[in-house]
Amino acid sequence: MSSTDSDSHFVFLDLSSRSPLIEDGTTMETFITNRIALKCDTVQINTAKNILAFPTPAIGIATGESLTIGLDMGMATKSVNLNGIITEQVIQKQFNAGDLTASKQDTSVSPTETYTGSKGNWVKAKLTAQEVCQLIHSYVDSSFMQSQQNLNRLLVFIPSRVGKDWLYHSGYGSGTAVENAPLIPFNYAVRDNGGMELDASGSIPLSKFPDIIDTSANTIEGMNGFIRSFDTTFVGGQPYVEFSISFEIAASSL
Repeated sequence: MSSTDSDSHFVFLDLSSRSPLIEDGTTMETFITNRIALKCDTVQINTAKNILAFPTPAIGIATGESLTIGLDMGMATKSVNLNGIITEQVIQKQFNAGDLTASKQDTSVSPTETYTGSKGNWVKAKLTAQEVCQLIHSYVDSSFMQSQQNLNRLLVFIPSRVGKDWLYHSGYGSGTAVENAPLIPFNYAVRDNGGMELDASGSIPLSKFPDIIDTSANTIEGMNGFIRSFDTTFVGGQPYVEFSISFEIAASSL
């Protein structure tokens, strides 16, 4: 992925308005459409296994050692905490056909501001860091019913040498430096070689291990969920805004 696609960002928030359009790659104008980029200093990923533990009575009397039995019901809670800064950036939004008029679009940003696809039209504008901050706050304050405000997917790109088949990606190997390795989005899928094999033995995978990101394909297996909290700090004289986000991973929110 080139820096022109993401301005060297590796963490993104997707709007749910992007989701219905993913299947038809022709409807997405660019990689950043209906997507917000974040500059993160730290990304903390938390996985908490929910196992019911039952202390067994009387065992300690007979053996001199107590025993606890764990009941694994296949449950876990997963969350991601992000910390960093928000800087000014170009926000590109795709709306329903007729939502935008030519008079509302800034042609100085791009000579082709009007989206010509059948699914709607789009506009892009360069927002200040404070404006991006206000935008995210207003979106977090919405619900799943507002698709143009609902931030329901998190993308965290990580370097990868090994693909879903437990083989090195084509053209890469053990000697590939981390900074030269291709990027994949972090998710909770296991390497399964396309079926109930390898790490997926004994399970029916709900998601697939991600491929190397392709900015032209627009389909990226990120982490679905919702923003639990969004905190920002405005510092006088600073052109950026410090932020922290708690994102909880969930299949859907109602």
